[in-house]
Amino acid sequence: MPLARSLTRLLVERDTTRRERAAFLVFLLVVLAAIVGVESVTPGDLRVVLFASLVPLVGALVLSVLATAALATLAGISIAVSYPLFAPHERDPAQMAVVLAATWTVGMLALLIARLGSQRQSLLERTRGAAEAVQLALLRPFPLRTKDFEAYGVYLAAEEYARVGGDLYELIESPFGTRVLVADVRGKGLDAINAGAAVLSAFRVAGYEEPGLSDLTRRMENILDRYNEYAETIGQEPRHVTALLVEFAPDRQRMRLVNCGHLEPFAVCDSGARQIGLGEAGLPLGLGFLVPDEERARAVVETRLPYGARLLLFTDGVTEARDGHGVFYPLPRRLEGWTRLEPAALVREIEQDLHRYVGGRLQDDAAIMVITAR
Repeated sequence: MPLARSLTRLLVERDTTRRERAAFLVFLLVVLAAIVGVESVTPGDLRVVLFASLVPLVGALVLSVLATAALATLAGISIAVSYPLFAPHERDPAQMAVVLAATWTVGMLALLIARLGSQRQSLLERTRGAAEAVQLALLRPFPLRTKDFEAYGVYLAAEEYARVGGDLYELIESPFGTRVLVADVRGKGLDAINAGAAVLSAFRVAGYEEPGLSDLTRRMENILDRYNEYAETIGQEPRHVTALLVEFAPDRQRMRLVNCGHLEPFAVCDSGARQIGLGEAGLPLGLGFLVPDEERARAVVETRLPYGARLLLFTDGVTEARDGHGVFYPLPRRLEGWTRLEPAALVREIEQDLHRYVGGRLQDDAAIMVITAR
């Protein structure tokens, strides 16, 4: 399976490092030499060396135009020399002309494929650069820091060239304590990114102004409601957002949390990892219209973070990731073996283990955030 995935990435996705391309070129050169070697010992009318013309075709799927041209040249020389050398009875000039013409045609086809692939790769690299610019404009890079706390984390995009999606995170210093947001916009694409930008901007502004988490949540929902009204006028679907808001008291242990349909966080310390129960989750942001105004307020839960513990927040791209058998990623069980890791190491371990579990490609975007006192 690992070999099959590697070949798929090389030949289909054309997403390779320089070292991988160099290794693939060496492999094709060995194949070319092997074909010539087999030709030298093959009896009868079977001309194995003709398969050498296929080598540049395979290489064109991964290699540059220059490397493909080198392979095509070597393949042509191999055929031009080996064909009459190992088959002296087939030295008919007309037959040789047909063989060389066919070899030249295949070589030109390989160069065309390599050229198109190179253009596609350049386009994808520009797309990746644009996606990274969007991500930096929307989400600040980790680690995030306030006077009392720091957050380590990672954003894992399901699509290789879409570095930002609907998952959100933020850590801000406010007059009311350090406040944290982790959220997930339902849906994908630019519409989800726009809705996420509205929610994130509302949190960054209102987080400094609203004294209570209930008021902050209500204000964020009002902003999202206005965005959804605008989205409907231009033919886009309204979005709702699951969110978890956390506020740390000055003692850096007492916490207030509001759960808007999101996943409950974990407290991770040396003695173990436990999920922090928040009771019944409130409605996601953007769905408050489903209940009367007086019932819209989400419950504020007060609890304590054990001394020295790290707070782990995440989106459902982590817990809903599946292996090849369709089994969900067992985050609680995995955490039991990582309780003594430092925050940055914990994030790195979850990220690497998650990729191993799903076989390299996530089904959905995922955000991971570990917060610790400074």
